[in-house]
Amino acid sequence: MDINQAAKEFFGISYLFPYQRLVISNILAGGEAPGRQIVILPTGAGKSLCFQLPAMLLEGNTLVIYPILGLMADQERRMREQGLSAIILRGGQSRVERDEIWQKIQSKEAKFIIANPEVLLTEGVFGRLKDLNLKHIVVDEAHCVSEWGLTFRPAYLEIGRIIRAAGSPLITAFTATAGREVLEKIEHYIFGDDGALKIVGNPDRKNISYSVFPCIVRDLAVRDLIKENKKPAIVFCSSRPGTELLARYLRIELNTESIRFYHAGLSREEKKETEDWFFLNTDAVLVTTCAYGMGIDKADIRTIIHRDCPPSVEAYLQESGRAGRDGKPSVATLLAGPGGKASRGSESLRAYTENTKRCRREALLDLLGYEGEKDSPGTDCCDVCANKAREELREAPALIDFFRRNRRIYTALEAAAFLAGAKTIDWSQEQASEAIDYLIQSGRLRISKNTLWNKKII
Repeated sequence: MDINQAAKEFFGISYLFPYQRLVISNILAGGEAPGRQIVILPTGAGKSLCFQLPAMLLEGNTLVIYPILGLMADQERRMREQGLSAIILRGGQSRVERDEIWQKIQSKEAKFIIANPEVLLTEGVFGRLKDLNLKHIVVDEAHCVSEWGLTFRPAYLEIGRIIRAAGSPLITAFTATAGREVLEKIEHYIFGDDGALKIVGNPDRKNISYSVFPCIVRDLAVRDLIKENKKPAIVFCSSRPGTELLARYLRIELNTESIRFYHAGLSREEKKETEDWFFLNTDAVLVTTCAYGMGIDKADIRTIIHRDCPPSVEAYLQESGRAGRDGKPSVATLLAGPGGKASRGSESLRAYTENTKRCRREALLDLLGYEGEKDSPGTDCCDVCANKAREELREAPALIDFFRRNRRIYTALEAAAFLAGAKTIDWSQEQASEAIDYLIQSGRLRISKNTLWNKKII
């Protein structure tokens, strides 16, 4: 059957994008070089169809490796809604559940097997890989090999061993973002010395407007950005406790219950309930770690805010790419300044935040190593192109001006108490103190050493 006919018959799709046709054709060509591919396509480009359609035409099963349980469950749900037969292999399943899974595979009731690397390496699964009749192995979100494999997910470095044990002739690694170093690690750990064909699409998402928000008090900045921008919104934080604290703060400050947190420490039931709530809610704000985001198909997310600096350019583009999957205008804002937890791998993003002269989109594509056309869509492209880029920390000008007009009148503590009641910035005494203390520590404000002024700021 022709792939265009198959797209229409199985998925009701009358048109395939050129990259989709190329990837699908290479998979169906067999186990030669085209059957081993690294595919880099932007979020929303239809990567799932690139392996789902061939699966309907291949004799055998397709194994899809995902990084997180939430994504596995989301993909299984979407496949089921499309009428595709899929089963999930995950940790914690009982012997009865596993027996039912093996039976479904043996009886050809399940065309797709969804799993993560850890469960595939367990004794009860690894020894049966040869018996699963795997024609095609798909590694989705393949950049996790680089970002997680060398730290807290060593199983990702064993994907090559999983592939060899399964004996599948067709291997495809998908990701939305991968610079040169990430690409090299994907090729090394998944494909080894045999290499792979690389298909690189344009990673640019022109409906997303990028901006940087320099600030001292990050939670306060997040609150005001949520007020100013459209919802649904996602706020990314670097830690589990951070998501919980920020979600509670925002619920109180914004007087709404439409704000929840999400992280890997939640139970399976809690994750499912939160995912369903966010998916159906058009006025929701989800405060989350990287545990939520990859491959989650909520098309109408309008705003992405990164409270903390992501570990890499790839991670930032992957997470900001959750916005605007429906093609409508959306925004992605990265907070910058003191206090944001960041890994050593994010120095390039720090430099990106400090450059207020260059188009954000162009800078991100260059950091990714993309060498194709960089065609900016005008002033909506980013804060730089719109002449709205901030060079100064948000709180600094007003505070410096306040103390210039009130020299030797307030101590830091007295000023914070006074400013907590100011109408220009709706902040607490603790938040005002945080901003003042930073400006003192950075040398932009000074405390008088003269005993007459008793620690007043000059």
